[in-house]
Amino acid sequence: MPLPAARPRTADLAGMALSATCLIHCLALPMLLLLAPALGHWIALPEWTHAAILLLAMPAALVAMRGGWHRHRRSAPGLVAAAGLALLALGLAAHEGWIAAASPAAADTLLTSLGALSLAAAHGANWRLDHQAP
Repeated sequence: MPLPAARPRTADLAGMALSATCLIHCLALPMLLLLAPALGHWIALPEWTHAAILLLAMPAALVAMRGGWHRHRRSAPGLVAAAGLALLALGLAAHEGWIAAASPAAADTLLTSLGALSLAAAHGANWRLDHQAP
């Protein structure tokens, strides 16, 4: 079985790494901050972190999903990736206060976590389909 093209494969790996980074940021960092409030001043991330992750995730997803689609002709990973990117964008909007939410911090964490999980699933499915394609 021939290997998939290097660029989409690398983009899938980058997308999975960015999704993991996003999850760590959204889940592990708040838990760490809850357990050790004194560390908050030393490990606080800059405000632009959410936007940077989204701006890195978009081209990685586009390259990976486009390359995967050309190889395996399945649109499901691309649709899941688009939904994940939309959730990340909504999480950014909640973080910045651009959308009304009862708890912007909770909405940010929930939307961003769901977006990161969706993107990771999309990249994983794309990777799997790419390696199953004839």
